[in-house]
Amino acid sequence: MGLYEGIKDVAKVVQQADNIELYRQLLDLSAQALDLQAENGQLKEELHELKKKQDLEDKIIRHGALFLQLKDQPEEFMYCTHCWDSEKNIIQLRCDSDGEFYCPHCHISGIYDENKYNQYQQAMLKSMEPVTW
Repeated sequence: MGLYEGIKDVAKVVQQADNIELYRQLLDLSAQALDLQAENGQLKEELHELKKKQDLEDKIIRHGALFLQLKDQPEEFMYCTHCWDSEKNIIQLRCDSDGEFYCPHCHISGIYDENKYNQYQQAMLKSMEPVTW
């Protein structure tokens, strides 16, 4: 027998006893019990969500500040560290063949390929060299 059915059965007995004050108290108690039952359901859902986030966090492999990967997934799946660190969201990065990535959620971009990054840095350093005449 569930909580609601039990309250209904007791309410019938109290109503037959013709005790209005007891009936009113029973109605108040039943409302409180239903509120507690709803709160219990909400807390269970929150606990479930926290467990899911913890399970996900246990699977994360960090690659510096650039991107995340998840254990048991192919290497081409990369996720945004900023979105994870700030909101605990797993947002898949868009990666191109030039070794660059872009997050469609927070709009962070960068270079994930070390060779491409080194080429970029060398080009930047060259562009900063003073011009001699």
